[in-house]
Amino acid sequence: MSLTGWPLLVTSVLLAMGAIAGTIWCWGRGGRWRTVVRTAGVLVCEALLLFTAGLVVNRSLDLFPSWSALLDQDKKAPPPTVVADPATKLDTWLHGRAVEGTHNGLVFEWHPSGAAAWHLPAPPVIYVPPRYFTATTARFPVVLVLAPAKAGPAQGAWDPHKINLIVPRSDDAATPAVIVFLRTDHPGVAVLTRTLPRILDGDLRTTTRAWGVVGVDGDAADGLDALVQDPLRFWSAAAVIEEAAVPKAVSHQRALLDWQGTLVVGRGHPPDNRLSEALRWVYGRLPAPVTPPLTGPVDPNAPR
Repeated sequence: MSLTGWPLLVTSVLLAMGAIAGTIWCWGRGGRWRTVVRTAGVLVCEALLLFTAGLVVNRSLDLFPSWSALLDQDKKAPPPTVVADPATKLDTWLHGRAVEGTHNGLVFEWHPSGAAAWHLPAPPVIYVPPRYFTATTARFPVVLVLAPAKAGPAQGAWDPHKINLIVPRSDDAATPAVIVFLRTDHPGVAVLTRTLPRILDGDLRTTTRAWGVVGVDGDAADGLDALVQDPLRFWSAAAVIEEAAVPKAVSHQRALLDWQGTLVVGRGHPPDNRLSEALRWVYGRLPAPVTPPLTGPVDPNAPR
C-alpha cells in the first residue's frame, strides 16, 4: 500500500478501533494474566493511534511521499541544494566543490545570465553526478525535466524542498547525465531548444547531442515538442501525465516519435514514482559520457 494512500490510512484506523474494542472487551477477563492482557492492549492501542496520527500528518504535510523515502533515511543523502555563483563559470565553480561532489554529486540553483527573460517562476536546479568530478575531461549528456510551477509529487513532479530524493544516493552509474530541473508554466520552444542549451554548453562539460527531456503534467506536450523541434540535440522524451485521458496534443506528438518517446500515465503508477520511472526510461537511451567532445551521431543502443 502507498504510504500516502487512503487504503493504508483506512486500514490503520480500522485496526486502531478494533484494538480499542478488543482491549475494552478483555479488560475484565484474563484471570491471572489480566495485568499482562491489559498492558499489552494499551500498548497496542497507543502504537496504532500514533501510527494513524503519523499517517495523517505525513499525508497533509507530504513529509515522506513513499516507503522508500521513509526507509532510506539512514542512508547518506546528497548535500542540500546550494546556489551557484552567477559570476563564475559553472565548471570552474564546481571545481571548488569537487570534494563533496565526488561522493554524492551536487544539486544547485543555476542563475545564468539573461534568465530573467525566460520568465521562470523559480531558478533552474541542476544535478551533477559524481562522475563529473572524477572524469574531468568527459562531456555528459543532459536530461531536461520540465514541470509547471505548482506540480508536486501528486502530479508526478518534484517537491522543490526534497529534490534530492529523486536523484541517486551513491551508485554513480545510476545517473549517466546532468539533470536540469526547470519550472515553467509557459515554456518557449526557443528557450528549451536553443537558448538554454547554448548557455549550458558554455558553462558545463555537456554534449551537444543525445539529450533527453521529460515533460510533467501541463508541460508534457512541450517536452515532446522539444524532441520534434530539435531532433539533433534531443534523442528521447518522456511525458508524465496524471489523468487517465491523455491530452490530444500529447497523443499527436507521441504518434510521431515512435521509439524515441514514451508516456508515463497515472494509472498503475504511484504519483511519487512517475518521474523516477520516466527518468530511468530516458537514462536507458542516453550514451555514456564521452571523451573527447561528442561531434557526431552516437547509437544509443550500442554496447557501452
